[in-house]
Amino acid sequence: MRVLYISPYGIGSTSRMRGEYLKQLLPIKEFKVINTDIPLLATNRILRSLGWRFKKGTLINNINRYIINELDGNFDFDMVWIDKGVFIRPEIVQRLKANSGKLVHYTPDPAFTFHQSKLFYDSLPLYDYCITTKSFEIEDYNKYGVKTIFCTQGYDPMLHKPYHSFEEKRGVVFIGHKESNREFLISRLLEANIQVTIAGNKWEMFAWKFRNNKSLIYKGKGIYGEQYVKEISGAMMGLGFLSKWIPERHTTRTIEIPACNTALVTEENQEINSIYTHNEAIFYTDHKDLLDKIKYYLSNKGELCNLTSNGYQKVKNGKYSYYQILENVIQQIQ
Repeated sequence: MRVLYISPYGIGSTSRMRGEYLKQLLPIKEFKVINTDIPLLATNRILRSLGWRFKKGTLINNINRYIINELDGNFDFDMVWIDKGVFIRPEIVQRLKANSGKLVHYTPDPAFTFHQSKLFYDSLPLYDYCITTKSFEIEDYNKYGVKTIFCTQGYDPMLHKPYHSFEEKRGVVFIGHKESNREFLISRLLEANIQVTIAGNKWEMFAWKFRNNKSLIYKGKGIYGEQYVKEISGAMMGLGFLSKWIPERHTTRTIEIPACNTALVTEENQEINSIYTHNEAIFYTDHKDLLDKIKYYLSNKGELCNLTSNGYQKVKNGKYSYYQILENVIQQIQ
């Protein structure tokens, strides 16, 4: 089987994880990767930012030119899998559709409520299958007449794993971008002298504001790969905040935190309740409930240890690894 995989393929990216597991799941004769990170990172930073925002200009030209050059006139594959294809022009997707077998798109991102792309929307009817982790966007996909498959977020057992014993764990951790509600909740924890480690985009001003608070540990704009996992593993509890920018119902942290054998602290909704029970994750309703729950479990470490273990076993014994998720997807599209 000849497979073309077009995606950001940087080390530590979930796109690369999916690609590596597809190699194991499919009867591969050839697995050609076109890494869109290469032209993206080669583009001037300002032009890159404009391309991200408006989905046009130099960045888009560079990415599509790179794809064409890498294909070198060969558009004939048994399967084409495009991961996060928001920068790809429909003309390229059309040529792949005309010459190849199945055409599949996958994204773990919100494609309609946030990462909007006319290039992607114009290409949508060409795909045989679109795979999304956003249940609230399924109706949007259906409007384009494309077969849509929903799957949960996942984890990579080779990366997301425990690095610390329970006795070595300290405090609470959140890794992700800043939003106003997240800022508010974390500030309440810091004011209660609860140790919080944060990392991610746009936290600089918050970190400066609390620079004299010894409970704050700021790790910078972003940490990835093994460092990301070790920070989660080293905490007693991981904050699984859902974005308020979109109607998010679960996120990568929902799965990755328990996979690192750390207790997940999250809001409650039907989607998360379908994954965890109340003895497998810590659910909160508002800032007061969040503070009360975290204080309670920091004072009752035996209960926290049991809950942490239960959440870890749920993820490990459930079908939440990327391999198992993709295995189920492959069964549906073959």
